[in-house]
Amino acid sequence: MDVPTPFPNWFLTTQYTLNLISSFGVLIPLAIGLRRWGILSPAARIIVGYFGFWSLEAFVDQWSRRVLHTNMYLFHVTVLVETLLLGWAYYQVYDLKPVRRIMPWVGVAFTLVALADAFWINDLQHENAVARVVQVSLMLAMILLYFEQWVREMRTDNPWHNFMFLVSVGLAIYYAGSVMSYLGIASGGFAAIVMAIIIDLSFIVALVLMTVALWREAFPSTAYKAKTA
Repeated sequence: MDVPTPFPNWFLTTQYTLNLISSFGVLIPLAIGLRRWGILSPAARIIVGYFGFWSLEAFVDQWSRRVLHTNMYLFHVTVLVETLLLGWAYYQVYDLKPVRRIMPWVGVAFTLVALADAFWINDLQHENAVARVVQVSLMLAMILLYFEQWVREMRTDNPWHNFMFLVSVGLAIYYAGSVMSYLGIASGGFAAIVMAIIIDLSFIVALVLMTVALWREAFPSTAYKAKTA
């Protein structure tokens, strides 16, 4: 029987570093948003709350790994809270009343799915595959609805200088790029580390785009000068 070889130190270091960046990098846009809270749009304020949640989760995650030796229960918490927060942000910018009217009911339905996945389908110590698949489907649908709204409005301004457009691009990269990794991370071993790296890289890309969007929202004069320079 072959003895498994240990993972190279550089590989584990890379994974650990990416995880720290993705976990605590949210403190940067949180600080930007809190500093300029008074001028932010309702959707931007919700996104700041989203970063606030992830900032708290980063510290709880580190504590859970060291003290409880598990952070699996956080997967069940984060999938619910982030979906509701992002859904609330999109609710602020949609212009179609039928879509806005149905969104609270979709939120209630997703909450029931997430709770069922945590306490019935699986449990708090196992991967929440059902809730994750439903979440990604909902998020990609909301992102596509926003892109459709942008095209329908035939706006002439640069989409890359629009807050929710840039946020939506980042979220699309994150959810489309990480969904299979979340489903495979519970397999353990080398595959789990690779999946974790993919998740962290996808989130870092989204984090950069969302931070740029928040910076332009918080400092519009600076963004305008950069645009016209």
